[in-house]
Order: sequence, then structure tokens, then C-alpha cells
Amino acid sequence: MAFVFAYTKKGDPCYDSGNSGNYPGLTARNCDVNDAMHLAVSRDGKEYIPLRNNTGILFPEADFTEGRPGGTTKTLLDPWLFRKQDGTFGVCAVRRNQEAPDPLSTGCIMLFWSEDLVRFREGGFLKAGGEEIRRPRCRWEEEKQSYRLEWENRKGHMCGRTRFFQEMEEIQVCPETVFEEAGSCGIDNAVPGSILEVSEEEVQRMERYLGEISHTGTAPVTLTVKAGEKPEFGSLPGAVCLYNDGSTHEKSVCWNREEWEAINFSCPGRVSISGEIRQRHYPFPFLDAHMSDPCICRINGKFYLSASGQRSVTLRISDTLEGLAEAEPVAVYTMPESDTIHANMWAPELHIICGVPYLFTTVGEKSWTTVRSHVLRCNGDPAKPQDWEAPRLVVKPDGTELREDGITLDMTWFCVDGVHYIMWSDRCFADKSPDHTVAESADIYIATIDPAAPWQLTTNPVRILRPVYGWDRYETEVDEGPYLLRHGDDLFVTISGSSTGLADLYCVGLLHARRGNNLLSPDGWDWLPYPVLTKESVPGEFGPGHNCFIKDPESGDDLLIYHAVPHDREGKTLGRHMGIRRVHWSAAGYPYLEMTEDKDLNPDLRKVTMQIEIML
Repeated sequence: MAFVFAYTKKGDPCYDSGNSGNYPGLTARNCDVNDAMHLAVSRDGKEYIPLRNNTGILFPEADFTEGRPGGTTKTLLDPWLFRKQDGTFGVCAVRRNQEAPDPLSTGCIMLFWSEDLVRFREGGFLKAGGEEIRRPRCRWEEEKQSYRLEWENRKGHMCGRTRFFQEMEEIQVCPETVFEEAGSCGIDNAVPGSILEVSEEEVQRMERYLGEISHTGTAPVTLTVKAGEKPEFGSLPGAVCLYNDGSTHEKSVCWNREEWEAINFSCPGRVSISGEIRQRHYPFPFLDAHMSDPCICRINGKFYLSASGQRSVTLRISDTLEGLAEAEPVAVYTMPESDTIHANMWAPELHIICGVPYLFTTVGEKSWTTVRSHVLRCNGDPAKPQDWEAPRLVVKPDGTELREDGITLDMTWFCVDGVHYIMWSDRCFADKSPDHTVAESADIYIATIDPAAPWQLTTNPVRILRPVYGWDRYETEVDEGPYLLRHGDDLFVTISGSSTGLADLYCVGLLHARRGNNLLSPDGWDWLPYPVLTKESVPGEFGPGHNCFIKDPESGDDLLIYHAVPHDREGKTLGRHMGIRRVHWSAAGYPYLEMTEDKDLNPDLRKVTMQIEIML
């Protein structure tokens, strides 16, 4: 058997409250991410390994009907895992408005249901009284054919029963508990919830979806040849690396040429040669310059790198990915001088649509509250400024602006089964004045476009995503920076979320759809309820996000292009910088975006041997 530990975390109430000086005037409430259910697993009930880098897995959804225009962030305390009568799982917890009581759920136990301890769905509330409660607990009791629940309030320790989680019965003061206390299980800053015994199969599934992936072995490399025939040295097979979740990845090998040439291929028998698995190295930062929102596009064998700017869109151009680090930026379009137009040309993305290069970016006045999505068309060479047309405002089918009372930004393009889509971030202002701006949440929208005029929508915008969890509402309610990654019939869109000003907190979430889904409907997409890339994912890389993807032209691997924030030895932020990392495809079929070089290839397993059988 195995065990699952459910817990929340404790720590400083605010992130960067002024002690470090990194982000003066900005603070974030750590309860947004700490007061969520975290999970850790154990095989022996003693040593527990946190999942998802010791970050939250279950977050209650925000309520957009109360509080500020951006809604009210909900958190949870005292998560308690239990097994239901049918063998599936439940969680009971207390819902809060960040650190404060939630008036809408006073005296209620919040419920969640799960089939696999990987994905959870909200199951409503069970009323336990009319006053604040803490530490709800639950278990099925076969002899009573009902669930026993316990909780605490100002009267003391209470208990009750329910059969279908619709109404609490037999509520009374409980002199002693029937539940065992859970300790911290050796996890720093853990606030214990519960420990649940599970099967090995159940914990393996959790690890497959939520665990750290690393290289643990290499499949035997073999080659069979016919006597008298000598294969080309350049055609020798690579090595298939094996990972702890059951996934694999084939890598090229630098085989020993001298050993190969020494083989007598006219003589039947078995021989071997040694080799070393190759691995591309991409340093972080990839280049010295500060860079936000990097995007790489490959056109006719050349790589084009763009990033956020002000009055200009600049491109770094190289024949190789590595060469982009030394390439000089070229301004391919600069906004004319104006007293009102400051430009704010953010997150430019270069795309080839029906053979024509287009740049999707923003243009705005001096305030960030004026940015609008625009498209530039190239009539020749993307490297030549004279070949670019002026920006065109993206408009709805009737010719009106996408958003007249807010901003639109981070627009991306993709084509699925012949249909051309754009996706972007859209934010409405509830109030806008020179000294004060009240904004709603930044949401993700989608529409189809005319591929011959990509600034022209052919369907009205549809909102498919809002920031509903603590992790994408951390300091600011933001979902932005969408970018598509294909894997067979699976369509994944990475979304960057949470604070843009307090850059350490930026993180990445994941939308998923299948070909054939209605991509213009929220129901066509599945939003993972936890982030897939955070400041906890890769040591030394804070605030990862606003990424794109590109194929490695040699290996065919998907590469993640992103920005993150390094710190110096004193903990001071060094600003956003660009990084590159291989995307690993997990056994569960999802992109694993935190595959660092040491996890990708175990240094102790770099050397391999190929067994060669020469047959008559």
C-alpha cells in the first residue's frame, strides 16, 4: 500500500513586502497559492515526496458575482481526503476569501470529488451550522451506512452524519475524535490536513500526472547486420532514454569512430562499440539582454526572434538557434513620432499565413490602458523594414474594435483543419480616469479570421477562459500570452497568468483540446486547474512565462522559448531574460515544461554501448 498526504502551507503573509526591494510598492498575498490543497506521496508512510514541486493542486474557483470587478479570490483551509463508498475520493475543506472568512459559506463544509486524485471537481457545500467552522473531517462507516463528519467551532468539537452530502443529521457535541492526527510528514512549512491509504496503482497514476520526471535508464542499443555489409557510420541508431513515468525520448549518440572502423564486417559474430549520448545545451539566460515575451519563427531556414518593445518591432535573425544569442537586433518597423502614440509594441509574434509573413503586436498611447491588438503585413523580406506595411487595427466582423472600453493584447494565430483562428487576452475597465483605473480580469478570447486579411475577424469574439484560481490571480487577475503546441490530435495552449508587475510570480497554465472539438466554445477546451510552470519548477528561474514553441530542425523536438527572472546572490531581481528548453512528452500525453538538462539526461548514464551482431 501507499499513502497520500494532503496539506496547505504556511509562510510570510506577503511576497516581496518591501524587504528585498525588488518590486517597491507591489505586494502579493501568499495565501492565494499557499491556501490550496497540496499533495505528497509515500510508499512507507514515513518519507513523503511532494507533488508538483510542493505547489498547490486543488484550488477553489473565484466568484465573479461579488467583490471587485475582477471577482473575489477564494482559498481553502484544512483539506481532508477521504474515500467514498464507491471507491472514489472526496475532499472536505473550509472555503475562505483569501485570509478572511467567506460570508457566502459560513458554517459550511466545502466538498470536492475525484476519481483519481489527479483532477477534482467542486461538489458544493454541506451545511454544518450557522457559525465559522474549522478542520472538517469525513469517513464512510459501513456499519452505519453513512458518512461520519467532524469539525470544530466555538462550541468545541462537533460531529454529524450524512448519506448523500445533501443534509447533515445527528449534529452534536463530540467528546472525542475518531480520526488520527496527521503530522507535517517532514515537509517544510506544511500545515497538516490528512493522510489517506491508497493502492500502488493509484499513487503511480498520481505520479504519472503530477510527479517530477527524470531520466532513469537507457534501452539496450542493438544493431544486426549481414556479413560483408557495412552500414554508413552516419546511419547508426540513437539511444532511447527511459524516464521514471514510463515515457521515452530518442537521442542521438556520438559513437566511437575508431572502434567502428576496427570491426571486421566480413566475420560473423558479436562485437560492441561505445558512445556518448548527445545533448544540446541552452544556457539560461540565453542572451545577456533583458527580454520579455520572446517569440521565434523559422522562415526559409532562418530563425527570427522578436520580443516586447516600445516604438519599434525588432528582429534578431540567424541561420541557427544558437546564433540568435549573438545576432544584432534589427528594427523592421518603427512607429512615426507622435505626441500621443507611444506605441507599446508588446509581445510581437511573427507568423506565416498562406505564405505571407505577418506580425501580431499591440499599439497604444503613453498609458498601458490604451493598447490594442494590431497586425503588420510583410510584402517581401521580413528582414527589410521597407517591406513592412503599417499596423492595422484588429476588428470584429462589423468593423468595430475588439474592445472599446479596455485593452487587447498578446494575440496569437493558428490554423486547425483549414480554419484560421486568433486567440488573445482582453481586459475591460470598469472605471478609467487619469489617476485611477479599475480593471476587470484579463481573459482569453478566440475567433476566426480571414487568412488573406488576418486583422479581420469572421466570427465574433468568444471568451473561453478567465483567471479563476489563486495561482492565476496572484497579485493580479490575469490570463494572457496564449500559444499553441500540437501533439498528434492534441492541441495544447499555454497561458501565462498572475502578476505582470511583480514579475517573480508569473506562471504558466495549460488549455487542452482535441481536433474535432468546437474550439470556439469554452466547452471545447479543458483548463488544467493547477499551473504547469512556476518559480518552484526550475531553481533560479522566477516568473517563467509568455512562451512560444518551435521545432528543433535537427531532432524534431519541440522547444520551449520563454522568459524568466534570474536573481543575483543577494536575491535581487535581474529582470526578465530569455530561455530555451526541450519539451518532454510525458507518459500521460502532456507537455512537461520543466525538463532541465540534468533530469533530461542523467550524467551517470551518458555513456552507452551498442551491441552489434554480424550474421551470415
